[in-house]
Amino acid sequence: MAGNSLVLPIVLWGRKAPTHCISAVLLTDDGATIVTGCHDGQICLWDLSVELEINPRALLFGHTASITCLSKACASSDKQYIVSASESGEMCLWDVSDGRCIEFTKLACTHTGIQFYQFSVGNQREGRLLCHGHYPEILVVDSTSLEVLYSLVSKISPDWISSMSIIRSHRTQEDTVVALSVTGILKVWIVTSEISDLQDTEPIFEEESKPIYCQNCQSISFCAFTQRSLLVVCSKYWRVFDAGDYSLLCSGPSENGQTWTGGDFVSADKVIIWTENGQSYIYKLPASCLPASDSFRSDVGKAVENLIPPVQHNLLDRKDKELLICPPVTRFFYGCREYFHKLLIQGDSSGRLNIWNISDTADKQEREEGLAMTTSVSLQEAFDKLNPCPAGIIDQLSVIPNSNEPLKVTASVYIPAHGRLVCGREDGSIVIVPATQTAIVQLLQGEHMLRRGWPPHRTLRGHRNKVTCLLYPHQVSARYDQRYLISGGVDFSVIIWDIFSGEMKHIFCVHGGEITQLLVPPENCSVS
Repeated sequence: MAGNSLVLPIVLWGRKAPTHCISAVLLTDDGATIVTGCHDGQICLWDLSVELEINPRALLFGHTASITCLSKACASSDKQYIVSASESGEMCLWDVSDGRCIEFTKLACTHTGIQFYQFSVGNQREGRLLCHGHYPEILVVDSTSLEVLYSLVSKISPDWISSMSIIRSHRTQEDTVVALSVTGILKVWIVTSEISDLQDTEPIFEEESKPIYCQNCQSISFCAFTQRSLLVVCSKYWRVFDAGDYSLLCSGPSENGQTWTGGDFVSADKVIIWTENGQSYIYKLPASCLPASDSFRSDVGKAVENLIPPVQHNLLDRKDKELLICPPVTRFFYGCREYFHKLLIQGDSSGRLNIWNISDTADKQEREEGLAMTTSVSLQEAFDKLNPCPAGIIDQLSVIPNSNEPLKVTASVYIPAHGRLVCGREDGSIVIVPATQTAIVQLLQGEHMLRRGWPPHRTLRGHRNKVTCLLYPHQVSARYDQRYLISGGVDFSVIIWDIFSGEMKHIFCVHGGEITQLLVPPENCSVS
């Protein structure tokens, strides 16, 4: 809706929640908001109460492709900024408090992981984003402008980075970036927390490259509890290394042939590893992995099969065993809100969030039966609790006899020049309504629920089955007649309509399959 220069977006979801196949999960530093990114490119903000109750607050739109990673993006505790990246190279900086997109950029490469690095400039705390992905380096990006400042590059065996971790030094101004390449080579860079102007322009070469023979690395984590250990999780095994000289301390195989997808330290002597089917295992590490133990590093130099094995301590499993489209995304977070918490958060392809509250001491029953899930809610369950039920844009025009569900809108296009919204439906019909009037009618509770006083509308019928796409060419290029609307459907047909008269001008049925997209060719494109 536009009035003068003001643009006010209005969203009417209807009774069905939008699909939200979760691809990334993040918990903000204050522990009050869970952020999920999905394969559709949307980002959902979920409020998390102190009692660990979850409620979706907002959906953010800014990406045109699947979300690959999320990260915090601000050093100040007063601001809750996050950054998101997508498969198409897009990066967005968001304000979690109000959902605003503060900054946007698009690079020619895809990020698969981002970590926030905080440093000091005088008395000011600043931040950088360390990004890795489908390119043979680590990009250092300004967390405010999203501008690439410099890169961490490899002289020896440059390759894509599978995972990365930042080791903070409390004794010197030098911090360490540890990364593992797709070929199993450990890379080490030294960065200074007191950033100089020179470092913001020149690339930094690695200090060390060491093969550790970890193939298909899923994650690498530094132990914040001991400040001494590294956990490397690969698809078929996981290993703990000494962060001082990267010696192997401990190794664990996959359970029952399952595939590991990540892991983290939950305490000085325990790690949690999760699988692609949604299960998570907590293991107690042997004394040879613990810096406080007299047996620390006693197994260094031994073959993997001769190392003291870890002991399974607990199991965390999903309640529902419904078939998922893709593996769930699991992450471990810890921090202090009103009390110190350790949370395992999992998001799946049905738009569901599961939370386990992990305690340091598990009783006998928990060890035998597994740790019970603390909270579980899906986007659809949250929609079902709304009263009154959320209205769709043309629900009253889409009533099906003897059914509580209206006809689904399967395609839509907004035509600002005429103030019209065009909706294609699953039965092949197309409805044209005045956009602003229709939105107001649906947002105001009253007689419109009985379809009285409904704004004037027009229904076009020509497709024999679901309408899949709509295009108003004049909106893209003025060389097309403003009367014409194009529609495509699953019935292999493309139809040209006159939106003023409602007349079907032409139908094309020579296509060999369902029409999935309609595009306007570039201005310089000609067909001979």
